Amino acid sequence: MVHRYTALLRWKRGERSGLKQVSATGAIDTIPLFIIGSDQIKGKAATKSKPQQTAADVFAKDIYDAWGARPFALDASALATPAGGAHPLLAIAMSCRAVGAHLIPATALTAPATYQAAVTSVHAADQRGTVLRVDLQELNSAAQWAPKWITPPQQTDLIVDFADNVGTAAKMTTAIVHSFQNLHWGPNWRTVTMAGTSMPENFTGYLAGLHTIPRDEVHLWWALATAGLPYRIDFGDYATPPIAEPPPAIAWGYPINVRYTLAQEFLICRGVKTTGFGGLDMEPQLIGHAQSIVAYPQRGPLNCWADNYINQIAALQVGPGNLETWVQIGINRHIELVRSILP
Repeated sequence: MVHRYTALLRWKRGERSGLKQVSATGAIDTIPLFIIGSDQIKGKAATKSKPQQTAADVFAKDIYDAWGARPFALDASALATPAGGAHPLLAIAMSCRAVGAHLIPATALTAPATYQAAVTSVHAADQRGTVLRVDLQELNSAAQWAPKWITPPQQTDLIVDFADNVGTAAKMTTAIVHSFQNLHWGPNWRTVTMAGTSMPENFTGYLAGLHTIPRDEVHLWWALATAGLPYRIDFGDYATPPIAEPPPAIAWGYPINVRYTLAQEFLICRGVKTTGFGGLDMEPQLIGHAQSIVAYPQRGPLNCWADNYINQIAALQVGPGNLETWVQIGINRHIELVRSILP
């Protein structure tokens, strides 16, 4: 039995660059789910050599460049519907068809009605089904909402998303297993996935150096996978690391941190500020992080783009890049590792 892996992403530039480097093996049964807002999808003005490009066309081209014709899910519910117009999802789907990108619309029960209507339209046109994300409360109340759901369960990929509450859920493993065992229409859903993340938004309270954070989403999923559920339970998590380039007008000087995914934990390389007392420039910190990862006894290196790049940085064969470079590295390593350890 091959389990599907759903990698939840925000479609930042570093993320799609890391996704593009995923190997053919790492992409098998891997379905990225992109959750986008207005900052992640923008058009391009005309230039002397190129005509104006719509936001939908830019997105479709970028996704095809990064992921090809492989299936991906898209939650665009955060995009506003223009007054008197159609939801942007419809234009995105049309652009994806034009370039050959395999879009599956994703949504939530609380999404706006205009977006749900767009999801229904895209499903009707493409017949690829839909992806539905629900939380624990909605999981337990499926008997009430499922009969009114917009697509049949056989055409719906259900994702139970614990988000950053997965640590709390893991402490209630017995109750969570019971909820999945009694899932309304359990075997009838096209797929059922458990998702979440143990990665904190920041590392306040952590001192400079190496730290590990247990991956509660992995432990909870294994409990479900071995509980004898009447259907296959797939795995999903937030592949997005909580590090990014500083926004405009924010002074440089925050700590330089790196996340590295291990099988059961996250390895956190906590840095120091780049300015002020005890500060250190970004580049030597990133080189030090790479060398710490290479020397970590439980690293478990893979033959993938990210690990090979880290090895080169540690050996001073290439420069350490910047934080966006390390978003690419983190995404690529994370997806390759998760795919390699899922049965």
